[in-house]
Amino acid sequence: MTSPVEGSRRTKTSEPSNRYSEGKRTAWLRPLRNSLAVRGMVYIMIYTNGHVNRKCQFPLAVCDRMVTAVMTTPHKLIDLSHTVAHGLITYKGLPAPIICDYLSREASRKHYAAGTEFQIGKIEMVANTGTYLDSPFHRYADGKDLSELDLQKLANLPAIKIPAQHQQAIDVSCLPRQADLAGKAVLIETGWSRHWNTSQYFEGHPFLTEDAARFLADSGAALVGIDSHNIDDVQDLRRPVHTILLRNGIPIVEHMTNLAALPPVDFRFFAVPVKVKGFGTFPVRAFAIV
Repeated sequence: MTSPVEGSRRTKTSEPSNRYSEGKRTAWLRPLRNSLAVRGMVYIMIYTNGHVNRKCQFPLAVCDRMVTAVMTTPHKLIDLSHTVAHGLITYKGLPAPIICDYLSREASRKHYAAGTEFQIGKIEMVANTGTYLDSPFHRYADGKDLSELDLQKLANLPAIKIPAQHQQAIDVSCLPRQADLAGKAVLIETGWSRHWNTSQYFEGHPFLTEDAARFLADSGAALVGIDSHNIDDVQDLRRPVHTILLRNGIPIVEHMTNLAALPPVDFRFFAVPVKVKGFGTFPVRAFAIV
């Protein structure tokens, strides 16, 4: 007996596409079955697509990319910044921030309906306060200021941590090969942040040497950070590390903290300042994704 559809156009069916065998079409899901959250997200994407057009099936390569995106969601954020507070001295000789109300909650009540109030804060501070980032304009009049920095040089940077807890003058011998530094945020862990907000913080602090700065610049480092009072030896008035790194367009983050919480490699770093024209330095909320 001849089939009713023989020789005619194939009728619409709700059966899955036969483009891939059942085993091949579902094999990529097997590693996910221990994670209900991921499995649920994947199934929602597939069934939603099938509901819209049952003839259309996600190619395996597309599904693989979607699963990778889901499974690589960051699972930990590490704060690497000090808290800025009223009266905090970051750098000896520079004034502490003055933090107060511009409009207090009590004073705001007359402007709003009953039960509604707001606070508008006011802060007076120098740019070099707390954990901050230096742009080339901090050192060079013709360098890029904060408003001209590319986000690609400040955010989501692949990063590496360099342990240097027991050395004051951190020279090139402390650094890995150049290939391991190219395009990365290089964070120098000295442990000096344990002295933050004490008189000890300003005396005998660790710093990078001139040869280390030149090595980092030649390596193509994207950014350099340190958890110390200054990346330079404050006794050297030439400030060679700032001079070399900022001339090469490499931003510097100083006064970091909590670097011990980071792994040596395989994390991403963020240190984005406010986009201010004519400023070379500004506080950041530095953090890492591990």
